[in-house]
Order: sequence, then structure tokens, then C-alpha cells
Amino acid sequence: MTYKEIINRFRTVVSDHYMLQDFGYGQLSDLKTQSQLGPEEDGVDYPYLFLVPGTSTRQGPVMNYSFNMILMDMARGEEGDVYDNYISIQSDCQQYIDDVLANLYYFYKDQPEITLTNINYTPFKESYQDELAGMTASITIQVPTPLNDCITPIAK
Repeated sequence: MTYKEIINRFRTVVSDHYMLQDFGYGQLSDLKTQSQLGPEEDGVDYPYLFLVPGTSTRQGPVMNYSFNMILMDMARGEEGDVYDNYISIQSDCQQYIDDVLANLYYFYKDQPEITLTNINYTPFKESYQDELAGMTASITIQVPTPLNDCITPIAK
């Protein structure tokens, strides 16, 4: 399984999920917001999953792909308990992360050796152009990818 195939699987899972509305990939500076000026199609629909690539490492025949998966939703102030809305969104976003991870792990049968490791969850509440709350999961996806000199495009 290639790096691109992993990213496309995230995109497909988001597309198939009944609650998740948008997918993004890149650096934090690439995050879209709903309030951005410009055409409506350039904005984002929430809940929004944004995948930030991390360092990938090889350990023998295994590739370890690291990502920060940020799941966010628009936060709105509520009457009464001012924190309730943020906490509810953070809780929902944690469940959405678990949904995505479960689908990546259990749904795809072509790569049963994929292992999800080192998963850490961090809740957040941020003010970008939109008031957002959600959860960030730091994940590593291990994929068996042995080196194979027989298929290397090098003249011998």
C-alpha cells in the first residue's frame, strides 16, 4: 500500500461517513474555514477532518506513516453552561476519529496487516476565522512494505 493510497482511504472514509462533511490534507496553514472570503465552494463544511502529515520512518520491512488527524466542528456559545457546547463537540469528534480508525482497520480486507499504533488524543478549542472545537489524534499507521531490489528500475 502506498502513501497516496492511505491518504485516499482517509478521503473515502470521510466521504462515506454520514456525519463528516469535508476532508482536507496538508499543513496547518492549508486549513480552510467557513468564513473565508471568496467563492462558497472554497469554504469548508463542518465537521471537517484535516490530515497533517508527519515524519514517516522505515523499520526493516515496515513503513510507519505518522499523521495528526484533526477533527473539528463549528463551536457556538450556548445559554447556561458556556463550556457544554465545546465539550460536546470534542466528545463527538473523538467518536468520529474512532469511526474513521475502525473503518480503516476493519473495512479494508486487502491489507489486514495494517496496524494503528501510538494513538494520542488531544481536545482543543481554537479561534481561527471560525470558532472551532474538536479533537486531534496523533496516529501512526504501520504498513508492511518490504524492500524489493527485483522491481527497482535500475540497469544492472
